[in-house]
Amino acid sequence: MRLNVTVAPDEIKPGSKWILTQGLDTIGVVERYDWPAGSRFAGTPYELWTPSRTKDAPVPRFATLEEAAAAADELAEQRARTSTVGPHRVHRETYRGSEFTVTFHPAIANDHWRRPSCHSATLDGRSVNCPAGPLETVVEKLRQQIDVRRADEELLPKLRPLIDSRPNVRGLPGWDDGATPKVGDAAYVWARGMYRRGLVVAVARTRATVAYATASNPDRVHRKTDTFDELAAG
Repeated sequence: MRLNVTVAPDEIKPGSKWILTQGLDTIGVVERYDWPAGSRFAGTPYELWTPSRTKDAPVPRFATLEEAAAAADELAEQRARTSTVGPHRVHRETYRGSEFTVTFHPAIANDHWRRPSCHSATLDGRSVNCPAGPLETVVEKLRQQIDVRRADEELLPKLRPLIDSRPNVRGLPGWDDGATPKVGDAAYVWARGMYRRGLVVAVARTRATVAYATASNPDRVHRKTDTFDELAAG
Protein backbone atom coordinates (compact mmCIF):
# COMPACT_ATOMS: atom_id res chain seq x y z
CA MET A 1 0.00 0.00 0.00
CA ARG A 2 2.87 2.35 -0.90
CA LEU A 3 1.92 6.01 -0.58
CA ASN A 4 3.85 8.86 -2.13
CA VAL A 5 7.06 9.55 -0.21
CA THR A 6 8.66 12.95 -0.76
CA VAL A 7 12.45 12.75 -0.88
CA ALA A 8 14.12 16.12 -0.28
CA PRO A 9 17.86 16.84 -0.03
CA ASP A 10 19.04 18.05 3.35
CA GLU A 11 19.92 21.75 3.38
CA ILE A 12 23.31 21.17 5.01
CA LYS A 13 24.32 17.95 3.21
CA PRO A 14 22.32 18.01 -0.04
CA GLY A 15 24.53 15.44 -1.73
CA SER A 16 24.64 12.83 0.99
CA LYS A 17 21.56 13.23 3.18
CA TRP A 18 17.83 13.16 2.37
CA ILE A 19 14.67 13.80 4.39
CA LEU A 20 11.73 11.46 3.73
CA THR A 21 8.26 12.87 4.40
CA GLN A 22 4.76 11.49 3.99
CA GLY A 23 1.75 13.65 4.65
CA LEU A 24 2.82 15.83 7.58
CA ASP A 25 5.24 13.26 9.04
CA THR A 26 8.98 12.85 8.66
CA ILE A 27 9.17 9.08 8.24
CA GLY A 28 12.93 8.78 7.91
CA VAL A 29 16.33 10.25 7.17
CA VAL A 30 18.72 8.60 4.70
CA GLU A 31 22.47 9.17 4.75
CA ARG A 32 24.95 7.95 2.15
CA TYR A 33 28.48 7.00 3.11
CA ASP A 34 31.25 6.49 0.56
CA TRP A 35 32.86 3.39 1.97
CA PRO A 36 36.29 2.36 0.62
CA ALA A 37 36.49 -0.45 -1.92
CA GLY A 38 36.53 -3.80 -0.20
CA SER A 39 34.45 -2.65 2.79
CA ARG A 40 31.56 -4.94 3.66
CA PHE A 41 29.31 -1.86 3.50
CA ALA A 42 30.45 -0.74 0.04
CA GLY A 43 27.43 -2.35 -1.66
CA THR A 44 24.92 -0.79 0.73
CA PRO A 45 25.99 2.83 1.24
CA TYR A 46 22.54 4.18 2.19
CA GLU A 47 21.59 4.11 5.90
CA LEU A 48 17.98 4.62 6.99
CA TRP A 49 17.18 6.30 10.29
CA THR A 50 13.51 6.21 11.35
CA PRO A 51 11.52 7.28 14.43
CA SER A 52 10.76 3.63 15.28
CA ARG A 53 14.40 2.56 15.47
CA THR A 54 15.48 1.51 18.95
CA LYS A 55 18.80 2.58 20.38
CA ASP A 56 20.62 -0.74 20.09
CA ALA A 57 19.08 -1.93 16.81
CA PRO A 58 21.36 -2.12 13.77
CA VAL A 59 20.89 0.62 11.21
CA PRO A 60 19.23 -0.76 8.02
CA ARG A 61 21.43 -0.38 4.93
CA PHE A 62 20.39 -0.31 1.29
CA ALA A 63 21.94 -0.28 -2.15
CA THR A 64 19.84 2.64 -3.43
CA LEU A 65 17.96 5.64 -2.12
CA GLU A 66 14.74 4.26 -3.65
CA GLU A 67 15.06 1.03 -1.62
CA ALA A 68 15.54 3.03 1.57
CA ALA A 69 12.45 5.16 0.82
CA ALA A 70 10.36 2.02 0.19
CA ALA A 71 11.50 0.54 3.51
CA ALA A 72 10.64 3.77 5.35
CA ASP A 73 7.19 3.68 3.75
CA GLU A 74 6.61 0.12 5.02
CA LEU A 75 7.67 1.10 8.55
CA ALA A 76 5.37 4.15 8.43
CA GLU A 77 2.45 1.92 7.48
CA GLN A 78 3.19 -0.44 10.38
CA ARG A 79 3.20 2.50 12.79
CA ALA A 80 -0.07 3.78 11.34
CA ARG A 81 -1.70 0.37 11.84
CA THR A 82 -0.74 0.17 15.52
CA SER A 83 -0.93 3.81 16.58
CA THR A 84 -3.22 4.63 19.50
CA VAL A 85 -2.95 8.40 19.02
CA GLY A 86 -6.21 9.98 17.86
CA PRO A 87 -7.01 13.34 16.28
CA HIS A 88 -6.24 16.27 18.57
CA ARG A 89 -6.54 20.05 18.28
CA VAL A 90 -3.21 21.75 17.76
CA HIS A 91 -4.23 25.39 17.27
CA ARG A 92 -7.06 27.71 18.24
CA GLU A 93 -7.10 31.40 17.48
CA THR A 94 -9.41 34.41 17.27
CA TYR A 95 -8.35 36.63 14.39
CA ARG A 96 -10.20 39.80 13.37
CA GLY A 97 -13.31 38.64 15.20
CA SER A 98 -13.38 35.12 13.71
CA GLU A 99 -12.35 31.98 15.55
CA PHE A 100 -10.64 29.10 13.78
CA THR A 101 -9.25 25.79 15.00
CA VAL A 102 -6.83 23.31 13.46
CA THR A 103 -6.92 19.58 14.27
CA PHE A 104 -4.10 17.14 13.55
CA HIS A 105 -5.09 13.68 12.29
CA PRO A 106 -2.33 11.06 12.65
CA ALA A 107 -1.69 8.60 9.84
CA ILE A 108 -3.91 5.52 10.00
CA ALA A 109 -3.98 2.25 8.03
CA ASN A 110 -5.84 -1.06 7.89
CA ASP A 111 -6.17 -3.96 5.44
CA HIS A 112 -8.25 -1.94 2.98
CA TRP A 113 -7.04 1.64 2.96
CA ARG A 114 -4.48 4.06 4.28
CA ARG A 115 -4.40 7.79 4.96
CA PRO A 116 -1.30 9.85 5.70
CA SER A 117 -1.31 12.42 8.47
CA CYS A 118 -3.21 15.63 7.73
CA HIS A 119 -4.96 18.65 9.24
CA SER A 120 -8.60 19.68 9.32
CA ALA A 121 -9.95 23.12 10.18
CA THR A 122 -13.07 24.92 11.35
CA LEU A 123 -13.85 28.60 10.89
CA ASP A 124 -16.48 30.17 13.14
CA GLY A 125 -17.70 26.69 14.06
CA ARG A 126 -18.02 25.39 10.50
CA SER A 127 -15.73 22.93 8.76
CA VAL A 128 -13.75 24.48 5.91
CA ASN A 129 -11.36 23.12 3.31
CA CYS A 130 -8.08 22.96 5.15
CA PRO A 131 -4.99 24.29 3.35
CA ALA A 132 -2.20 21.78 2.84
CA GLY A 133 1.16 22.02 4.54
CA PRO A 134 2.64 22.26 8.03
CA LEU A 135 0.77 23.95 10.86
CA GLU A 136 2.43 27.34 10.33
CA THR A 137 1.32 27.37 6.68
CA VAL A 138 -2.23 26.30 7.56
CA VAL A 139 -2.59 29.03 10.18
CA GLU A 140 -1.26 31.73 7.84
CA LYS A 141 -3.60 30.69 5.01
CA LEU A 142 -6.61 30.62 7.32
CA ARG A 143 -5.78 34.17 8.41
CA GLN A 144 -5.64 35.12 4.73
CA GLN A 145 -9.11 33.60 4.23
CA ILE A 146 -10.42 35.78 7.05
CA ASP A 147 -8.69 38.84 5.53
CA VAL A 148 -10.50 38.14 2.24
CA ARG A 149 -13.81 37.69 4.06
CA ARG A 150 -13.42 41.05 5.81
CA ALA A 151 -12.45 42.72 2.54
CA ASP A 152 -15.54 41.20 0.90
CA GLU A 153 -17.77 42.56 3.67
CA GLU A 154 -16.41 46.05 3.00
CA LEU A 155 -16.75 45.67 -0.77
CA LEU A 156 -20.29 44.34 -1.01
CA PRO A 157 -22.09 47.65 -0.27
CA LYS A 158 -20.08 49.20 -3.14
CA LEU A 159 -20.60 46.30 -5.55
CA ARG A 160 -24.34 45.77 -5.22
CA PRO A 161 -25.27 49.08 -6.93
CA LEU A 162 -22.94 48.15 -9.82
CA ILE A 163 -24.46 44.72 -10.54
CA ASP A 164 -24.84 44.39 -14.29
CA SER A 165 -24.12 41.75 -16.93
CA ARG A 166 -24.18 41.95 -20.69
CA PRO A 167 -23.06 39.74 -23.59
CA ASN A 168 -20.70 42.37 -25.05
CA VAL A 169 -19.22 45.77 -24.29
CA ARG A 170 -19.25 47.30 -27.75
CA GLY A 171 -19.09 51.07 -27.62
CA LEU A 172 -17.68 51.25 -24.10
CA PRO A 173 -14.23 52.80 -23.57
CA GLY A 174 -11.46 50.56 -22.35
CA TRP A 175 -7.75 50.44 -21.53
CA ASP A 176 -6.45 49.14 -24.83
CA ASP A 177 -4.66 52.38 -25.73
CA GLY A 178 -1.86 52.02 -23.20
CA ALA A 179 -3.77 53.49 -20.27
CA THR A 180 -3.80 51.73 -16.91
CA PRO A 181 -6.90 51.17 -14.75
CA LYS A 182 -6.71 52.31 -11.15
CA VAL A 183 -7.92 50.66 -7.97
CA GLY A 184 -11.49 51.80 -7.40
CA ASP A 185 -12.34 52.22 -11.11
CA ALA A 186 -15.60 50.65 -12.26
CA ALA A 187 -14.94 48.07 -14.97
CA TYR A 188 -16.49 45.23 -16.93
CA VAL A 189 -14.66 41.90 -16.96
CA TRP A 190 -15.50 38.71 -18.87
CA ALA A 191 -16.56 36.08 -16.32
CA ARG A 192 -19.04 33.19 -16.27
CA GLY A 193 -20.07 33.69 -19.87
CA MET A 194 -20.94 37.39 -19.58
CA TYR A 195 -19.31 40.76 -19.03
CA ARG A 196 -19.74 41.59 -15.33
CA ARG A 197 -19.46 45.06 -13.85
CA GLY A 198 -17.52 45.59 -10.67
CA LEU A 199 -14.60 47.46 -9.14
CA VAL A 200 -10.89 47.18 -9.84
CA VAL A 201 -9.32 45.96 -6.58
CA ALA A 202 -5.75 45.20 -7.68
CA VAL A 203 -3.49 46.27 -10.55
CA ALA A 204 -0.31 44.57 -11.73
CA ARG A 205 1.97 45.43 -14.65
CA THR A 206 -0.38 44.28 -17.42
CA ARG A 207 -3.34 42.78 -15.58
CA ALA A 208 -6.03 43.93 -13.18
CA THR A 209 -8.37 42.12 -10.79
CA VAL A 210 -12.04 43.10 -10.81
CA ALA A 211 -14.35 42.22 -7.91
CA TYR A 212 -18.04 41.90 -8.75
CA ALA A 213 -21.35 40.54 -7.45
CA THR A 214 -24.21 38.97 -9.40
CA ALA A 215 -27.96 39.50 -9.37
CA SER A 216 -28.49 35.83 -8.50
CA ASN A 217 -26.14 35.99 -5.50
CA PRO A 218 -25.67 39.62 -4.38
CA ASP A 219 -24.11 38.55 -1.05
CA ARG A 220 -21.01 36.93 -2.54
CA VAL A 221 -17.94 38.63 -3.99
CA HIS A 222 -16.32 37.12 -7.09
CA ARG A 223 -12.94 38.09 -8.47
CA LYS A 224 -11.55 37.82 -11.99
CA THR A 225 -8.13 38.86 -13.26
CA ASP A 226 -7.58 39.80 -16.89
CA THR A 227 -5.33 41.93 -19.07
CA PHE A 228 -6.06 45.64 -19.37
CA ASP A 229 -7.16 45.40 -23.00
CA GLU A 230 -9.83 42.82 -22.12
CA LEU A 231 -11.53 45.15 -19.65
CA ALA A 232 -14.07 47.86 -20.41
CA ALA A 233 -14.73 50.95 -18.34
CA GLY A 234 -17.94 50.71 -16.36
